[in-house]
Amino acid sequence: MQKIIILLFLFLGSQGFASPQNSLVERIFSEMYNQHYSRAEEMLHANKDDIDSVFFAVLSIDMSYWKNVTGTDTPDYPAFESDLRQLSPTNPTSSTQEAILLVNLSYQLRYELKRFKLIKAISTRQETKALFTSLKTNEELPPEQQELYQLYSALFQYFDNYLKPFFSSDKKENCSEALTTMTHLFQSESRITKTLVAYFLGKTWLNYENNPTNAVAYFQWLHKNFPENIKFEELLDECNKQLK
Repeated sequence: MQKIIILLFLFLGSQGFASPQNSLVERIFSEMYNQHYSRAEEMLHANKDDIDSVFFAVLSIDMSYWKNVTGTDTPDYPAFESDLRQLSPTNPTSSTQEAILLVNLSYQLRYELKRFKLIKAISTRQETKALFTSLKTNEELPPEQQELYQLYSALFQYFDNYLKPFFSSDKKENCSEALTTMTHLFQSESRITKTLVAYFLGKTWLNYENNPTNAVAYFQWLHKNFPENIKFEELLDECNKQLK
């Protein structure tokens, strides 16, 4: 599974971040992570022709996931499932369509695991794995794209090892190495990379390492940079409560 997700983001990285559309994508990203979903959706669809089709799919499905699943106290699961169906190509005939389908399958898998739909998740994982065989990845990545590759590699290294039995000899070492990699990536000049790293590091330190002392700085940064994101404020409050 780790190899599958790494390949996905290698492919997406080679399509998404290195172009004049960068500032536009970052503006949409900022609106989305400030939970201005209507404004972000309007900007996204108004500029559809100026955004790479694969990255358009990434922004669209990530926005639906935030709006309908993780960024709200009143999830609208049917709305997300509807968006997932509409955004997923049927019978893809090109590598671009296959990549868009893979984006949606990755969110579908994440959603099914979150909802404990384990039988469906197993099927989705198999479909995802089979689809990867038809894609060729580009390993000659520019710096910003390489950062995303390193981030998602480190994430899956951490969780692959976190789930190992406690007596595994390399479990602690590999988890520490992954956290160190992500900590270095927090110095990125890319707002998108820095935001994703801050969120994943904060959640990991708070929820998996039980270390709010290390988590608090990341939630402070997220709250400062996305002050209208209620979930970031809630995570910072939760962290501060544990520090008292």
